[in-house]
Amino acid sequence: MKYLLSGLIVLLTFVYACKKEEGQKLEASVNQTYAFDIGSAWEVNISTKVKGFMQEENNGKFKMSLSYTIDLVKPGGKTVNGIVSKTEDKIDKEKLPDFILDSQFNLDTTYAPGKYKAIINIRDVITGKTASSTSSFDLAKD
Repeated sequence: MKYLLSGLIVLLTFVYACKKEEGQKLEASVNQTYAFDIGSAWEVNISTKVKGFMQEENNGKFKMSLSYTIDLVKPGGKTVNGIVSKTEDKIDKEKLPDFILDSQFNLDTTYAPGKYKAIINIRDVITGKTASSTSSFDLAKD
């Protein structure tokens, strides 16, 4: 009876641990967004923290793959879809608790000064789970 109870506890612990990993939600939050006037264009930098992505282990190394697009909402409300589209692959010897996606893009002089919104749409390539985050920034002449 003692062994049966111990076995049941181990089995339940294993089931709970597996279920917990499957139920992880992909999360994204923008840490920082800023734009620089570089004369002939604006340089926009966005840093987004991502959690809850799947990592595949192979030969003691962990691989993750995140694809993302950035949509830009202009001051008048018009949206430019897919201004950036990339995939970030990372292989590390340790499992990562989170990952910082750093993205940079330029906007030419046709983009007028004003308040813009960037929508970062992220997809975990391994699981297909998605998340998005929004950030605002100003294009302003000094």
